[in-house]
Amino acid sequence: MHVVNLDSIKSLVIDGRSRTYEALSYTWHGQASTETVLCDGRLLYVTHSLIEALQSLRRSTTSRILWIDAICINQADLRERSHQVGLMRLIYNRAAHVISWIGKEDEYTATAFQFISKITKEHISPDVSLHASPDVIWDKQTMEAMNLPPFPSYEWEALAKLFERVYFRRIWVVQELVVSSKAVVRCGFMTIRWEYVEYIARSLLSTGWLGALKEAYGSNVTPNFVQTISNCRASFAELNAGRGIPLSLLLSATRRFEASDPRDKIIAVVGLADHRTLGMPASRIFNYEKPVVELYRDVTGHLIQSQRSLTLLSSVEDSSDRRIHDLPSWVPDYSVWQQHTVLGASIRVGHLKFRAAGSTPLSCRWTEGSPLLAVDGFRQDEIKTVSARALEHRAQNIEVVLQWLQLAESLVRDGLIGIDAFWRTLIGDQGRHMYPAPEQYGTHFESYLAHANARKTGYPGVRKSGIDQKASQEANTLLYQAALGYVATHRKFFTTKKGAIGLGPQSMRPGDLVCILSGGRVPFVARAEGSNFRLIGESYVHGLMEGQAVTNGVEIQEFLLR
Repeated sequence: MHVVNLDSIKSLVIDGRSRTYEALSYTWHGQASTETVLCDGRLLYVTHSLIEALQSLRRSTTSRILWIDAICINQADLRERSHQVGLMRLIYNRAAHVISWIGKEDEYTATAFQFISKITKEHISPDVSLHASPDVIWDKQTMEAMNLPPFPSYEWEALAKLFERVYFRRIWVVQELVVSSKAVVRCGFMTIRWEYVEYIARSLLSTGWLGALKEAYGSNVTPNFVQTISNCRASFAELNAGRGIPLSLLLSATRRFEASDPRDKIIAVVGLADHRTLGMPASRIFNYEKPVVELYRDVTGHLIQSQRSLTLLSSVEDSSDRRIHDLPSWVPDYSVWQQHTVLGASIRVGHLKFRAAGSTPLSCRWTEGSPLLAVDGFRQDEIKTVSARALEHRAQNIEVVLQWLQLAESLVRDGLIGIDAFWRTLIGDQGRHMYPAPEQYGTHFESYLAHANARKTGYPGVRKSGIDQKASQEANTLLYQAALGYVATHRKFFTTKKGAIGLGPQSMRPGDLVCILSGGRVPFVARAEGSNFRLIGESYVHGLMEGQAVTNGVEIQEFLLR
């Protein structure tokens, strides 16, 4: 393992734990290696961001030993690169410190770091975040009582700008920080503990204040990435005494992180995984010579077979969002963001809610290298109507929901479903950390409609009892709106020939099949193409999520997914 001495930039060899060193975590962010450093009398080409980090971290009187990937790994040699990435977990775990270089300071940095230090010193306690409702951030008196600045203000803007930095979205950062024993965030010449940044991110999400920050300062405010790293750190420490996290959960949790090389969306997190769950030697995954399509397909196929789970089928994004179009329909395109919340998977082990296939175990067949995945299951229903619009933007949500309600109107009128089924479908029958959603979410749904002056539409089944207290109505509205956005965003509403309703992929269309696949936690939408089937994506179908469709009389068939 090679590290770099910053005093004169000399390469050293670290044998085991005999030398103390620090490891640098930073982002290339698509920069070309146009800058040069002199190492052992030889010129090396590096990115401008690394030059800035070296200049900031250089000590004037003492030496500093750092491990830096761009200098310690020959990036042009794919074999060496493939070998070295397999050692990343060990390298960052053994480092005395991991330094998270997020870039040079700007006019907001000092204020942001001071604000974070102030909040954490006054509010922090282990594994706890600030407790407040989403609307509190707008209440000047309450914020003063909490010894927090009013919102909006320069302090909050500075915090938002900090979380806009591209460093937090880089896929390699996940492993580098998860395995670290101690990490600090460095911005220019300023340093703060990583745990403090984690705490702030967790608080913004738990209070719902993130929505206010995004409205005020833009959608690029992304503490979600820090929270994901925090969750992975906790899981990695707890699971099997640090042995690793199931790779399928890691792949789902890190889908929104970015990578210049699409292979890194898998390679960068394999070091955190429990290698017993891979279904193939890790050395075959650490392979930059393997084409992206083959890597994605083979890893997915082996994971499905080794874990006996269809969790990864739930991770398949809508076809309109795909960037790699040669992938089989059952293989997720890990290179792109997944726009919708995954219903059939969770980043928390043991926190999977649905069981559409009941206790039926997975029965599937796949051969390495094949684009075909055979899964046993049955046809449950056929899609009859699909909404014209998906739920996309918060400001337009009520318009879309009212259109969806019109689609369900005849089913309500004919007594095939109740309004209870409708409001539960829109939120996947989930409240905040609760499944099934408590009955009071029906009242929250009424408040949601009433808040938008929708009661006058007189849709069947919507009760006319009002909410007297405006504050109570707004609070209920926010609760239902949050649940709606979490489940229904980037999905369309549909009805079936048997009179069921559900949420599904944007690319589904009338005539597509609603299928229950063996071992599946959710129903899947599939499209017949000759003797094969194209997987369109997962769905929520009210009344089918707990195995109700699994009876002795169902006709089992083989679905050959391509």
